[in-house]
Formats: sequence, C-alpha cells, structure tokens
Amino acid sequence: MKTIKILLSVAVFSILIGVTAFAALPETMWPGDPGNTTGLIVITKPPKDRSATFDRSYVISGYGKEGTIVAIYKLEGGRYVKTAHTWQIGASTYFAVPIVLDKGKNLLRVGAEDSSGTQKENVNLEITYLGNHLSDVVSGITVDPNNIPY
Repeated sequence: MKTIKILLSVAVFSILIGVTAFAALPETMWPGDPGNTTGLIVITKPPKDRSATFDRSYVISGYGKEGTIVAIYKLEGGRYVKTAHTWQIGASTYFAVPIVLDKGKNLLRVGAEDSSGTQKENVNLEITYLGNHLSDVVSGITVDPNNIPY
C-alpha cells in the first residue's frame, strides 16, 4: 500500500511539473519585445515572415532545440495575447501546430523559451486569410421574408 502511495505521489508531482513548465511564457507580450536570443526555433512554414492563404486553417511548423517551450500569440488591442497553442519541443525537434485564421491580416508571434527560462526568442508573423470567393458571395446574401412567395 505504501508503494502505491509513493508511486501515485511521484506521478502527480511529475504531472504538475509538466503543467507548470508551460506556465513560464507570459500571458501577454509587448509588441516591441524581441526576446534576448536567436536560434531556439526556426520557422519553416510560413517560409517568410509574411504569407497569404485561401485556407482558413493554417499550419505553422518548424524545428528547434529539444525542451524549448513554444506558444502562439495573437495581436489584440496593442499587445500580443497567448492563445491555447502551447507545446514543448520533443526529441524529434520538429513541431507543427494548426491554427484557425480570422479574415484579413492575422498578426501572430511565436514565442519560445528554453527549458531553464533564461533564453527567449520571439518571431513575428503576418498571415493573411484571403477567404474564398464562394464564401464571400454566400456571406453577402440577405433574405427578406417579405419577398418570399407563399
């Protein structure tokens, strides 16, 4: 019984340590904060810091140092706010995260922090969702119930 309690305690402690590791990145960032290092992550998609797409869902991908914590931020009200997309880079060193884009320009920041919390890197991205013609036509249709024949 004592062994089960010890194993359970170790398991709970391990889970809590993993959860608190993701809490290291701040909830909001000032747009002028460049971080204090480079080389923690490399973004491969989008291939440049600006991109445009007709797809509402977009995958941001790249690679980085194992153990690096990465989060996606979105510019809202003059500051970058952390989204639900947070993960830790594993042994493969590759990452890919699908995000849903808003119509028009999406000003994003990929924030990265090493496992010790001393090195931080921020990569700004601008991804424009162009929409598709059919959805633009459909979204512009209005129906007047007074004009419907009975």
